Amino acid sequence: MEAALRAAFICCDAMYCEVIANPQQAVPLEKSQFRAEELEDVLPEYKIAAGVYAPNDEIYGKFHVLLPVNEKTKRTLFELKQIYSGRWDVNERTKERIPSLPEDYLVSKEAEEILQMVDKTPARLFMMTGDAGTGKTTDARMIAQILGLPYYVFTCGPGTDELELLATTVPNMGGTAHLEMELPRLEDIEMDPASALATVNGIYEEGISREKAFQEILKAVYEKGYEKSKNEKDFLLKESEIVKACREPSVIEIQEPAMIEKPGTLTRLNSLFDDGAVTDLVNGEQIRRNPDTIVIMTTNLDYVGCQNFNQSVLSRMNLIQPKEALTEEEMAKRAMKRTGFKNKELLSFMAATVCKIHEYLIEQDITDGVCGYRELENWVLSYMVSNDLRRSAWTALLSKASMDREEQGTMERIFLLPHCDVD
Repeated sequence: MEAALRAAFICCDAMYCEVIANPQQAVPLEKSQFRAEELEDVLPEYKIAAGVYAPNDEIYGKFHVLLPVNEKTKRTLFELKQIYSGRWDVNERTKERIPSLPEDYLVSKEAEEILQMVDKTPARLFMMTGDAGTGKTTDARMIAQILGLPYYVFTCGPGTDELELLATTVPNMGGTAHLEMELPRLEDIEMDPASALATVNGIYEEGISREKAFQEILKAVYEKGYEKSKNEKDFLLKESEIVKACREPSVIEIQEPAMIEKPGTLTRLNSLFDDGAVTDLVNGEQIRRNPDTIVIMTTNLDYVGCQNFNQSVLSRMNLIQPKEALTEEEMAKRAMKRTGFKNKELLSFMAATVCKIHEYLIEQDITDGVCGYRELENWVLSYMVSNDLRRSAWTALLSKASMDREEQGTMERIFLLPHCDVD
């Protein structure tokens, strides 16, 4: 017993020395006692903090075998709010923009990594890439809610240009200008048409008829209105959500920037991305990005119509995070929480089917459709209404996986019919 305790003490002491030593000073671990192919000469501190070497099997007493384990358990939105919220004062008029997602939502490792960067560093520029439905927008909204900041969103398209990134033009429908002229009443025209006309154009035409006076009055009103309208703008410039977000601590999600067709359009924002730099707005105003405005670009890079990013934009991003696709289990859990559907067995089958069709689209190089978490959620909702698994799969899943009717039928035969009761 004493020999075993001494051996345990020596092993733990050696392990401690490995942790505190730098690579040049460390004495290599005796790998013959461990799985050599998985053990490093020095245990990196970041791996220890992440729980990679956390014990998972008790041999005797309190001595534990060290083996790799899964990464840390995800924390809820509520738990992270206790850590990160309350740092900034928010304007009363924009508090309604703070998202209100359920606080028992689990926060992804990517979102928590951004929160740590915001909390501990000046980093404020991030990009998330990944397929539709992997949770990029949800992550951006969670980050805003946890930090207690207003959330803005700007969606790009193929035709988005440099001006639209900063402002949009809208018709001037709300002008408050009015004609500053005295108009006669109908009774005035009936009783004294010459005097009625004189109140409008200043000319007294004795003997003018009521009909002629009425025509002249209309003409004078039209001419004055036309002259006044020429001096007013036909369109107003309305600042974009990006500019609004840059005026205060906030989170701005710029969706699908890879869809912009014109090369270099996003470089218009470089001066907003750079700390302390000034951007000129079209009305002559100069604006600086608030140092606590958090920019999160969310995009997928492999879909039809996506373009390459300008390198100057990429180099300004503090982190670029590829979002991994949700596993079947993660899809099922999220769909259950969001839809309230309680049939775990059926939900697991539906999630597995979505994942299989997604892989099939990749293997067959089918690029005219999509199949991911959103399709699963819509399938579940449709089934909850119709109670028809096959019909709901057609309308919410297969019809979006491909535009080719024959290909849709093939996927139904392979992935759905073997598991459905068909008349």
